[in-house]
Amino acid sequence: MVNTNITRHAEFYFEDGSAIFLIENCLYKPHMTLLRRNSTVFKDMFSVPPSQNSMTATNSCTIIPKDGLTDETPIRLGLPFTVSKMDALLRWYYRFSPELPTLSSLISILELSTFLDMDIARAFTIQALGAPNMGLSPAYRLSLGLSYHVSEWIEPAFKDLMHTPANRIPAEDFVHLGPLVCHLVASTQAEIRALRLSIAFNPLIPPSHHPSCKNTVLACQAAWESAWWDGLARHYLHPDYPLSPREALSKLETTNIIGVTTACQLQAVQIMKDQEVFEREHEIFSNALVKLKTFEA
Repeated sequence: MVNTNITRHAEFYFEDGSAIFLIENCLYKPHMTLLRRNSTVFKDMFSVPPSQNSMTATNSCTIIPKDGLTDETPIRLGLPFTVSKMDALLRWYYRFSPELPTLSSLISILELSTFLDMDIARAFTIQALGAPNMGLSPAYRLSLGLSYHVSEWIEPAFKDLMHTPANRIPAEDFVHLGPLVCHLVASTQAEIRALRLSIAFNPLIPPSHHPSCKNTVLACQAAWESAWWDGLARHYLHPDYPLSPREALSKLETTNIIGVTTACQLQAVQIMKDQEVFEREHEIFSNALVKLKTFEA
């Protein structure tokens, strides 16, 4: 029985097109040369080795399968194809508009170009979506990076989320991320926060007393503790602009701490370097990143 709701696409059903596709209730008839040139999936679909009886001078021949020859026997494309996504992809390839595609169109192009191995379209959308004026939130970039294998977005976006308190992440971003990624983000933030609190409330007292120091051990301890609480700990736990581990170590190394000789100060810092006190945060992040990449679609 013929489905009378099926119609030809107003823009992308070309009379001189090569193959007919059905997406939802809409028929497309694009030019196969365009599709084969830009998609390894379509190239493989419509290219086969010639038979022994083939009268061709080339090393391969192009065929159209039985499906795709008529409106009654189209090649049916299910998910992830939709009319709106296919329109976005073909409109970009045929360059019907000189304007940059909208955000939703770019995401559609990214999805289908990834699915169809269309390198040129994929590279274009990754560059366009990565532009600052697109305004993609870290959560949205992370979601897109995981869904469509844009590896260069994953780590920077995840790092940005680590510096964003959960109560400042919009509800729609949690929808983009999904429950598993949300749990990983929240648990990693909590683990890093617990580590920072532990470091901030443990100012490495007493510091190793350098033999050349003429102060008493108690005097050095008191000066070090005072500088720690009044300086490093406050900046390290700042709710909006916390010091990174590298910045914290640099601050300890370069700040002039009144009452602590330079020799004692540098020796105490060296002990922290040797114990990798500030490296533990990087380890937590790296372990979480490994787990995160297992969520790639």
